[in-house]
Amino acid sequence: MAAETKIGQTVLEVSSNQEYVAGVKSAPTFGIKDKLGYMFGDLGFNSLQVLVNTYLMIFFVNIVGITPVHFSLIIAICKASDAINDPFIGRAVDNRAGSKFGKYKPFLIKYLLPYIATTILLFVNLSGMPYAFRIAYALITYFIWGIVGTFINVPYGAMLNSITSDMKGRTDLSNFRSIGSVMANVIVTSIAPLILFDQMDNPVANRFVLLGIILSIFTAVCLLLTHVLVSERVIIPDKTDEQKSINYFKVMKTFVKNRPMVAVISAYIITKFFIQTTGIMNQYVFMSHYRATEQLAALGLATLIPTLVAMVFVKPMINRFGKKNLVTWPALLAAASFSVNAFFPVSSTQYIFFQLLGQFFVGFFSLLIWSLIADAVDYQAYLTKERNDGTIYATITFLVFLVSSFSTSMIALLLDAVGYDVALGAAQTTGVATAIKFMGGILPVIGAVLIFFCFHFIYNMTDAEMQNISKEVNSL
Repeated sequence: MAAETKIGQTVLEVSSNQEYVAGVKSAPTFGIKDKLGYMFGDLGFNSLQVLVNTYLMIFFVNIVGITPVHFSLIIAICKASDAINDPFIGRAVDNRAGSKFGKYKPFLIKYLLPYIATTILLFVNLSGMPYAFRIAYALITYFIWGIVGTFINVPYGAMLNSITSDMKGRTDLSNFRSIGSVMANVIVTSIAPLILFDQMDNPVANRFVLLGIILSIFTAVCLLLTHVLVSERVIIPDKTDEQKSINYFKVMKTFVKNRPMVAVISAYIITKFFIQTTGIMNQYVFMSHYRATEQLAALGLATLIPTLVAMVFVKPMINRFGKKNLVTWPALLAAASFSVNAFFPVSSTQYIFFQLLGQFFVGFFSLLIWSLIADAVDYQAYLTKERNDGTIYATITFLVFLVSSFSTSMIALLLDAVGYDVALGAAQTTGVATAIKFMGGILPVIGAVLIFFCFHFIYNMTDAEMQNISKEVNSL
């Protein structure tokens, strides 16, 4: 007879797969291998995400010849459609029984090849093909890329809850995941400008697919390391036939009552809209305003510095102030730092300095986001008396990507609104270049202020309260 576990007053049956149960129970003690392995997961997966999210617009608009407006529509349609698929993918992850390799790790390997293949296909130069064909190719390829990526990202995110139920351990995993994410951003944004642009600051067509191949190999190595180094230690119960179907309306209704979830997901969406889009904006700011794309490599490398410095302070500051305060008040300091770039005629070096300073202050949220999400997922289980981690993570992805699907489109439309002329390349008019620089500064200001609002007015749980809830829902 299968073992049983309680959540609140509900008794759930654990997995009937004895290989899975034995593997989880015999897992080594949580430690540095898990942290490094989890870091490699985000480092690998996010390397291709950064490549696509940062440079696909330049490739399709400046190389393939798709207009900014049409590109924005392609991105919006694909991301919105992909977001709608996310809850169904999450349910598929939840309904899959655990194996001797774990419940979530097998997905990372199964969908690795389709993920890297579709990434490479995105950067095939079809500028000589009819315009309608280019639009159709971009639409189909980007849509498939989003789906296969979700089959990796959702189980990878849900896996955090199965690696450890300890809040300090989850904070460590969140920190290491953030390091992986930042390292991916640093690696890609450091080497990409050196490879993709010529001496006149214009992109070169055939170099995009070359970089895609190089980073795909890197991603494969990283995800294989995740599979080898990480162990799952929390048994996720099998679903009964009745539990395998789910009322998504009920899930969304509970989401609204879950204030920690509302706060974290809102802040996550805001980050994608206003903070993470600085990577795209930097390409245009340094290409058009400063005419110094060679400095993008230095900026990419320097991006790691705020995260490393924040990591030094994050643990002692959590102990002193708690997670909520640590992500709330520094957001205002971030807004002040970013605003210098928006409202003052700074040099390129000063622009980089104030952007990095702002990223340091908002970096506490970036370091803790996955720990905060894991806590909110536990609180969701506490409210519903049922564990559906894959579905919950997929629903998070659905909400985040549905709303943020317009972020890249927003950049494209804003560039079009200020008069950006693709034909001019780096040689934009002074007025357009100045407007682009203002956009690059003001967007993260808006984001930082909204993040403060989310955690100051919506998030309502202390660390001690979350610790008690996590212990209850994860107790066997």
